[in-house]
Amino acid sequence: MKSMPVFAVIGHPNEGKSSVVATLVENDQIRISPRPGETVESMTYPVSIDGQDVIAFVDTPGFQNPVQTLGWMRKFRGPESEVFAAFLAEFRDDPGMAHECELLTPVRDGAGIIYVLDASRPLRQVDKAEMEILRLTGRPRMAILNCKTGEEQFLEEWKTELRKHFNMVRTFNALRATFAERMRLLESLRALEQDWEDALGLVVDAFVRDWQRRNAECAALVCDFLRRVLGMVETAQLADPERRAEVEARLVTRLEERIRREEELLLERVCQQFRHDSRSFVLPQQSVLRQDLFSRTTWTVFGLSKGKLVAAAVAAGGAAGVALDLATLGSSLGLFAAVGGATAGLAALLQGERLVRGKVLGLGIGRRSVQVGPLDTVQWIFVLLDRFLLHYWYVIHWSHAWRGEDFVPATIDEGGKQGFSSIWSREARGLCAEFFKVSTAGDDSRAMTLEMDLRRFLEEELERMSRL
Repeated sequence: MKSMPVFAVIGHPNEGKSSVVATLVENDQIRISPRPGETVESMTYPVSIDGQDVIAFVDTPGFQNPVQTLGWMRKFRGPESEVFAAFLAEFRDDPGMAHECELLTPVRDGAGIIYVLDASRPLRQVDKAEMEILRLTGRPRMAILNCKTGEEQFLEEWKTELRKHFNMVRTFNALRATFAERMRLLESLRALEQDWEDALGLVVDAFVRDWQRRNAECAALVCDFLRRVLGMVETAQLADPERRAEVEARLVTRLEERIRREEELLLERVCQQFRHDSRSFVLPQQSVLRQDLFSRTTWTVFGLSKGKLVAAAVAAGGAAGVALDLATLGSSLGLFAAVGGATAGLAALLQGERLVRGKVLGLGIGRRSVQVGPLDTVQWIFVLLDRFLLHYWYVIHWSHAWRGEDFVPATIDEGGKQGFSSIWSREARGLCAEFFKVSTAGDDSRAMTLEMDLRRFLEEELERMSRL
């Protein structure tokens, strides 16, 4: 890329400039405060993709004295093209104009302008002065309407005035902007200046490819997690047969802790993929994801209904039978598929509520060992996937501008059997059920083949969720 596009994010103090920058560059560390005037120096934040900076946004201080600044510029008698250089030279050591000098310097150096304003309040003369100063720069400029309180009664008045001074006006809420909305904003910036079209087109393409890479990596991470967890067991020697229940209980606790830790690691890595610090990422207070993985609430909300669970197990059993049919060149005339499907469905219906399997293993004469695991219900894989997908949903909708336990858009109903897997096709659920079956049976070769299919399906599912 020959010239990296740079945009200065400008506006009145406490209008949301830093929030816009934090969201666009995906940086949790940018200082954001409800107190006006927290930003006193301009800071440039590049966006790096595959080790290359592709675009940069400059977080600037808010206007300090726009009316006085505009008055000076109107009195300037030199060439119009030199007014900003002259202003900066005149006031660079004036504390009363420090903010104006800071915010106008990147514009003088060639940056485009993103003007951020809170349209939930009335338009003032000071706002008109800011707009006129930015119009006089002659730089490509966009205004972003940020209704901080949700109040929109002044919106049309703002739009009418802004159209006089800016090439484009858009509504953009930095606290709720999805990936798709961020891409639409970048596409709008591309249309501001013909000379930038190619460069910004490459930026948009780079963002989209990077997002697809993240989704592919998340799909790979969850498949790797499932492969480890579905076949996970705990064993211990059984010296005293009468203490079997005690030993099993201890092994169950140990197995649960291992699985919880594996899930924690998975979710941390998902946060990292989307440039979130997992320590600052906070789930909504009401989210069922705050419930323990092995709680009754988790198993009530996530996974499939009894009917869909049976159908998924039927599909998995049927698929196994079809594989045997092919191996015998169809001589069974479909019998194995029918029998295999019916058997799997019955097993799911009768055993769907039993979570852990314990058994005694022989280790030679007079020696015994107790094994707990793997979990013995096909519902298990759907619970794990539903929890992963809901966590992914919150991660991609968690704005980098949020600080603390702010509101997270709860656009999904977490009540009842409302996990994502409940709306998948019969074939997709069957794929998951069969992957569960071969993983718990230790059929590594078949599991590897199915894992590739599952990974491709999950990549598509994550891309679909990204567009919601």
